[in-house]
Amino acid sequence: MRAFIIFLLLFPTGMFSQVGIGTTNPGAQLDIVATNEGNPANIDGILIPRITKFPAQNPGLAQHGMLVFLSENYNNSPTGFYYWHQQENQWKSIVSDAKASNFYKIGTTESPGNITDDIFRNGNIGIGTEALESKLQIAINPGDPKDIKKGLEIDNNNPEKTKNTYGMEITNRSKTDAVKYGIKLSVSTDGEAERYGIYNVTNKASGSRDMYGIYNRVGRTEGANSDNYGIFTEIGTNTGRGHIYGIYARAEGNPSSRVFAGYFEGPVGIGKSKAEEYTLPDSRGKEGDILVSDDQGNVSWKANHTRNYVSTGNQTGNYIIGPEVYYLRITNNASSITIPDASNFKGREIVLIGMGSSSTSFNFLNGDTLDDIQNNTNITSIANGEILTILSIGTRWLLLDRRQ
Repeated sequence: MRAFIIFLLLFPTGMFSQVGIGTTNPGAQLDIVATNEGNPANIDGILIPRITKFPAQNPGLAQHGMLVFLSENYNNSPTGFYYWHQQENQWKSIVSDAKASNFYKIGTTESPGNITDDIFRNGNIGIGTEALESKLQIAINPGDPKDIKKGLEIDNNNPEKTKNTYGMEITNRSKTDAVKYGIKLSVSTDGEAERYGIYNVTNKASGSRDMYGIYNRVGRTEGANSDNYGIFTEIGTNTGRGHIYGIYARAEGNPSSRVFAGYFEGPVGIGKSKAEEYTLPDSRGKEGDILVSDDQGNVSWKANHTRNYVSTGNQTGNYIIGPEVYYLRITNNASSITIPDASNFKGREIVLIGMGSSSTSFNFLNGDTLDDIQNNTNITSIANGEILTILSIGTRWLLLDRRQ
């Protein structure tokens, strides 16, 4: 050892040379070659100085780029390789710098270190597009070499049974004064075959819990002066062709099941507009009851013997009997009564009650007559205190009963 030291002391200090370890032909200032590249030993490598914490006194300009290995987590710095960056006056991780931090590992400002790390970023993401208008925007462009047909596919196959599971959960809590959507879908008419705005399949082979194809709940509407809809459906135009259904429902089940193609818990309204609509009752009628509508479109259960009663009231001039009339009280204000066209009301029965101070004449349409077949006469008016029951046979009206 002494001879070696003397040799080094005598060796010219101004000499520069490359150093090779494991090789006699170094290719750099320092070239280290493993003992066997194909079958390396467990000592083939370089041990960088290992520290358990950073020096209390920061290095200086001369140490710019100095490398160490932090062998334990220290403060917010995890174990790994670090180098001194003089301009930033800090120890920097080689791993975080090398990955450029396009994504951060959750809870840190470092890039994820492995494929299982949770990650996040603040910027928007475009897949197949650079024209971003959303946080995540996906475009499938013409000529995609992989012939991808799905913009997004989610398969939830979690086997755990302890929590609710979702294929997708969306919450829109924005404060916009413009239109707000939970889900907005647009399906073009391009191409052939069927088109589905939403195609939903729900299956259950066993169990006693309820199952819903679509469960839609609209929240509180107290104080809202607008129209509110659970489901609003529009289809077609006035030039549409083919079979057009606003809602088409089909329900099947075994004979012991309660099967309904449609079930409504509450009043049901039907009509083209508010002025034409009528409302079905939300209660159940008695045996033999029939549904009867009033002039406001309200439908209620009535005993089968109930008939609609109408009065000419204060109307003057000619009074035209409408389709809703069964009993008609004729006052002295009306000068004449127009009987409906018999051809449009075959089988219809009308009871006329004369309550005027004098006789009121009848007007007939399309050559109709009111025949008293018992007396072989035509009736052209009704007197005060007289009650006439008449019936349309399609070609004319017949007198069924006449009372004073």
